[in-house]
Amino acid sequence: MALVIALVYFAALIIVASLYSKNKVRTAEDFANAGGGMGWIMVTFSFVLAPLGSGHTMSLWEKAAGGGFTDWASFTGIGTGACWWALGAGGIFLPIAMLWIGPLYKKIGAPSAPTALSKIFGKKMGYFHAAFQTMTWTGIGCSELVATGTAIWTLCQASGINLSIYGAIILGFILIVCYVFFGGMLQMAWLNCINAIVMLGASYAAIGIIAVHYLSAIGGWDGVRQVYDAAGYSNILTQTGTLGMVPVWAGVIVPVIVLHTTAGAVSQTMMQPFFAAKDEHACRKGVFLGCSLNIMSSLPWIFLGIAAMSIPAIASQVSPNGLEAVPLIAQAGLPVPAIGLLMVALLSATLSTGGGVVLANSNVIANDIIIGCAVPNADPKKKLRINKACIVVAAALLLPGALIMAHEFVFNLFLWVFSFGMPVFIVFIIGYNFKVSKTAAWLTVIITYIVDCIWTFIPMPLPGIWSMNLYATMVASVVLGIILHLILPGKPAWKKTHAAEIAANTGRTLQA
Repeated sequence: MALVIALVYFAALIIVASLYSKNKVRTAEDFANAGGGMGWIMVTFSFVLAPLGSGHTMSLWEKAAGGGFTDWASFTGIGTGACWWALGAGGIFLPIAMLWIGPLYKKIGAPSAPTALSKIFGKKMGYFHAAFQTMTWTGIGCSELVATGTAIWTLCQASGINLSIYGAIILGFILIVCYVFFGGMLQMAWLNCINAIVMLGASYAAIGIIAVHYLSAIGGWDGVRQVYDAAGYSNILTQTGTLGMVPVWAGVIVPVIVLHTTAGAVSQTMMQPFFAAKDEHACRKGVFLGCSLNIMSSLPWIFLGIAAMSIPAIASQVSPNGLEAVPLIAQAGLPVPAIGLLMVALLSATLSTGGGVVLANSNVIANDIIIGCAVPNADPKKKLRINKACIVVAAALLLPGALIMAHEFVFNLFLWVFSFGMPVFIVFIIGYNFKVSKTAAWLTVIITYIVDCIWTFIPMPLPGIWSMNLYATMVASVVLGIILHLILPGKPAWKKTHAAEIAANTGRTLQA
């Protein structure tokens, strides 16, 4: 029953979305960016769901739940400390992106993040970012595919189908392809609008059902609190209790906020809805709605992860990365139809980001690399065929990594991959607003990438946070970016030398 509910829901939704977008998608631009004509509602919902995925579902319950322990002395979770993750991303990153970065791309008039960089620093920088971004976001896409597979695995277990997590990941690959293949950005935007509403309703309903019909056996939420109190972890059940937890802030929350803001700003996956927006107004208008939806969508997974670890029969089965916490409590505490709805909610999040990664990577591969380099004069039909073929290619790139990562904790991958966006963000902002120095930009990016890899793969005998790649990359990006742009020759800021182009782009979009 649970599997049937999910299959019927997504099959019907994908078919309807495909039919809706069929007659509206005629060119590669229509496929990649919905023809640049999306209004603020579709932009808002598409952007809100873009960063949710495994980072705001699976990673959140993994960090909240901990796992892999036989007694509480080995507990590694941060409980409601994970809520700061959601609040930081939804309350800081989203407003910055919607009020500043998205409109900035509309002013530049670029159809993609690599193209925007190429306008400021030349085509070589654009191609470099296109290639590197595709590689790094493939890593994030792998985690989205793992989360998608986890939802499918849970659905199969609830339906009496003994499918392995690896088989579920392969089915997830097919589902992600179908999510964007037929109509591209327009199809995904339409699906995201519906899925955002379903995700909220289903996930909060699951919390209510589990609280009333399952946790009542241990005294409801008070029973959960008593378990954590007895173990000496009562402080992680309140937001105020986690305020003074320096390791949580320095090791999790600050990295999440910094990396979302910097890497997200130059990411095709995150910024994709803004390239599809019809004007700057469409980027900005939904900011309050977007922030609220993003935060609210993240919280249920944290509560479910916390509750799962208060049940000894469940906690003893959860692996060190905490992955099984939510699937196990869902199977134990929800009727089969409700499991179907909860997994639909999880799939709504992971498919939005997973589909976004595939669409963004395929856009970059097709338009910035293949068409831009090899066949710039191809006719519209050929360009559209290339875009669709690259959907399958971009999705296939996720599969090997996802199968390898099936039982791994993805947070360290997140730290490494997102850190590559930090120096690009720094030089992008400097080049647009203050000074264009191609030499300074290249040196900043290359040296910082080397620092990121060294700190990630070679253990650093440094105290505290300075052993983390994030902080080394942050210091390298800012210091090199500022100093090199001060001492090396360059040209005036791009916005000064291209004021007429900005005015034309702004005027065009406002009249659209």
